[in-house]
Formats: sequence, structure tokens, C-alpha cells
Amino acid sequence: IDDFYATIGRQSFFTLFEIEAHNQIANSITVDDISNIYRDNLKVQFGNSIDISDDFGIEWSCIPHFYHSPFYCYSYSFGNLLAVSLFQTYKNEGENFVSTYTDILAAGGSQKPEKLLKEHGLDITKSKFWQSGFDYIKKQVDDLAKL
Repeated sequence: IDDFYATIGRQSFFTLFEIEAHNQIANSITVDDISNIYRDNLKVQFGNSIDISDDFGIEWSCIPHFYHSPFYCYSYSFGNLLAVSLFQTYKNEGENFVSTYTDILAAGGSQKPEKLLKEHGLDITKSKFWQSGFDYIKKQVDDLAKL
């Protein structure tokens, strides 16, 4: 569950922060302004579950992806949720899906994911595909809450 949060949830929030920061950088904002954007992002991310002190605002400056690979963090969320959603497809289709999955892996990065998966009957432009992954994660959280 922690991995789902770290790679799907947190990385998505990093991406949202990057988008907002870059939009505002065009307006000549300061480091303090960027830190405020980041802190606001954290407050949305965590809600009332924890206190976000002002010190957390500068955390963005410690994340190397923002400097070395801008707008890369989305790929962690995409990849992990894609894998979980494909796993759900396997659970629903069983052994019939194995050859499809093997073909997808064999294609590597030869095509954009949307095109590659569509050729194999998987439409990642539809929320239904992704919902199966989110439903799996929700079930994991619900099961943990029962313990």
C-alpha cells in the first residue's frame, strides 16, 4: 500500500506541483512563492491527516527529478497504475491474457502505450480500464483497515 501511495499518489502530486510551478515561473515568481505552491500541494495531498509546517515548503528543492528530468514523475504513476490495471485484466481473463501480456512486454518502447495497448484490445483512454486498478488499490486499503 505504501508503494501505491509513493508511486501513484505522491508522484501525481509532484506532477501537479511541477505544472503549477512552471505556469507561475513565467510570471517571475520567487523561491518563496514556489515553496508556497508546494506547501499548498501538500495540504491538498494530506488534508487534515497531518500538520504541514512552513518548513515543508522547501522540500521541493530536494527532489532531483525537478531539475534533472522535468515532468518525469508522471511516468511513475502511469507505469504503476498501468501494471496494476493489467494485473486486473489478467485476473479477469486468466491464462487467455498471458500471450497478450507477453506481446505487450516484447514490444518494449517501440510504440506509444496508447497505440500498443489498443492493438491488444486495451483502451487506456477509457476510465474503465484505469478504474480496475484503483478498485484493486482501494480493496487493499479496505482489507488493511479490517485488520
